[in-house]
Amino acid sequence: MTNGGPLALPGRCDTGMDSQKFADLPALHSVRCTSAALPSWGGAYRTDVNVVALRGKRVRISASLRGEAIEKVATPQFSHIDGEGGLWIALGTPRDGLSTNRMQERAIRGTTGWEARDFVVDIPEDANQLLTGYWMQGKGQMWVRDLKVEEVPLTVAVNWDRKAPNPGAAPDMSLAVATVPRPTDLFLPPPVKWFATGEQNFELCDAGVDAKMFASGQPNLSIACKVPVRVFLRQAPVGPPYWGKRVRFSGWIKTENVVPRSEALPVGASVSSAQGAALYIAATDTRGPVHNAVVTGTTPWTYRELVIDIAPGTNAPGDAKFIPMGLVLNGTGQVWVRDLKFEEVPRDTPLTP
Repeated sequence: MTNGGPLALPGRCDTGMDSQKFADLPALHSVRCTSAALPSWGGAYRTDVNVVALRGKRVRISASLRGEAIEKVATPQFSHIDGEGGLWIALGTPRDGLSTNRMQERAIRGTTGWEARDFVVDIPEDANQLLTGYWMQGKGQMWVRDLKVEEVPLTVAVNWDRKAPNPGAAPDMSLAVATVPRPTDLFLPPPVKWFATGEQNFELCDAGVDAKMFASGQPNLSIACKVPVRVFLRQAPVGPPYWGKRVRFSGWIKTENVVPRSEALPVGASVSSAQGAALYIAATDTRGPVHNAVVTGTTPWTYRELVIDIAPGTNAPGDAKFIPMGLVLNGTGQVWVRDLKFEEVPRDTPLTP
């Protein structure tokens, strides 16, 4: 992976080998994020780890990291995104799916010397996938050296429990915001679990919470565009808890002067290509079906729902490791959603056509 990630930050980073910075060292893995206008995300991971050979063993994944001016890019839509970087791990089994950790609690920030970081974890006997790498977000540059995957004795303490609850990976439809609206505010930043993203120049649109509606007591998500740009407010909870289940994503949607954009994305695009405004959910985080509940023109509050099946996971490339969902505007006008819900439903609940 080189960009994007589950956070889907809009800026892009350069990821590769840097042979210029440290003359006394061989070329080093590096991430460089240069945009001062939008927070960026980038990273890379190894896919050559032989997890079968490590089954039943205690393993340490380690590297030395160094940062230079890794900083936050403060924008209204991304006020809660810090500038930081670290190691990343993903460990999967057929029973439990893929568990991940980005060590945000041990990330590096600012300008640092070489700092050691590691994951120590017990590999299950049925493990079928082990990925590891590094990541950075915000702006600045990070270097990585001596990335190792090695067996260690049982006397080395485990520092990552892959089954520990990860609150950051669960869906949150509450639409609560940390900012108190001021009389002059038109929009507030998105709620914590939601991220604004989109095509080039999406920042010309407003995407977050309608401050006037929120001040009147109605939590909401809203996107307003005067130029025809595709913009998302999205979150992407982890998929394994929902593998093999039927789920419903629903809410009330309202539009004002929504005019669809004329051109469409290619068939098979990895994110919603709906024309106009829509609630959307994807059954997979790779290229696969995206389900849309589309609304155009000017409409009152109307209930919409999407009921889909999440396939049983096998840790194959097409599995739903994440479940992207949210609100999209592909055109001009304004759209609002409220009272969002994401929930498992009985198998006899009719699927969305």
